[in-house]
Amino acid sequence: MRAGMENAKREWVRDHVEEFPGLDDRKMIRTAAMIILALFLGLYGYTQVELSRIERELPPVGAFVSTADGAVDLHYLREGWGVPVVMLHGRDASLQEFTLSIFDAVAEDYEAIAIDRPGYGYSACVDPERLTTEGQAQLLNEALTEFNIDRPIMLGHSYGAAVMLQYLLDYPDEIRAAISLGGVAYVDAPPDEGILALPRYPIVGSIMAQTVAVPFGRTVARGMYERAFSPAEPPEEYLDAVSSLYIRPDQLTATAYELASMYESVGKISGRYEEINVPLTIIFGESDEILSYEDDGQRLCEAVPDAELILVESAGHKLHHTHPQVVLDAIERLTHRIDRAGSQ
Repeated sequence: MRAGMENAKREWVRDHVEEFPGLDDRKMIRTAAMIILALFLGLYGYTQVELSRIERELPPVGAFVSTADGAVDLHYLREGWGVPVVMLHGRDASLQEFTLSIFDAVAEDYEAIAIDRPGYGYSACVDPERLTTEGQAQLLNEALTEFNIDRPIMLGHSYGAAVMLQYLLDYPDEIRAAISLGGVAYVDAPPDEGILALPRYPIVGSIMAQTVAVPFGRTVARGMYERAFSPAEPPEEYLDAVSSLYIRPDQLTATAYELASMYESVGKISGRYEEINVPLTIIFGESDEILSYEDDGQRLCEAVPDAELILVESAGHKLHHTHPQVVLDAIERLTHRIDRAGSQ
């Protein structure tokens, strides 16, 4: 009897299932889809746990100032007394770019102010219009007005220098001197965004930023920072802190929008540098693998009426970490020069 039941079952399968050869394929597709969904849910869960850990171990270190009618709160750290020195980090960082390098030394002799640029660190912002150099300069101006400081020296590193140059052009009477530190001044072609553009795309970008960016982003970031520090090695403390903040979804989204506006933003101001009316010191590492001192340093020096170019031998893009005294000396020379000019 059991044999008869088995035969009947085989006949039923032959009659009802084998008539539909695509059935097994559909089952495989459903199984694969469930596995992929489970994978992404797992990555999303891991990301949320890791983001909580990052923000618990690396909380805001300073205070916040409200700008854009409360739409953007800029995170900043302010210490010391004397001539104000405002520091703007580049596209791959946050204000830890300076707290892990020159901030404490600057605060010994000046009023040191490091700001998380809009969209970076704890200055949350994913509004594309506010992530252009012009939009950022406006928000920074609101913040500095709120600080009630008198004509600071402004220092911009990497893309922070492009924002600084925009500021010098838009608010020419509000800065006493400036330092472009391995700074972007010219973008002659749209940048190659690669995977950094992904967070800008609806749905897909958000999914990728909320799932794979944190687990795999550190590996990508490490390579990026190793190149930026070359020929030196990046400190582990820097790699852990800055890369952890950088790979968070909101900061990656801000990076994507900033990259999208870079060509147009810098293109609008690069023909106006002769209008800059304050002393400008340009510092570049001769071994910089991110930017060329000829393309961004020498050209800027030739365009700005009162500018000097300092080339640092055996230094890369992060020379304020590897050669901090060069930067501190440049601040001191500018301060003394301004003091002498004021006394005449």
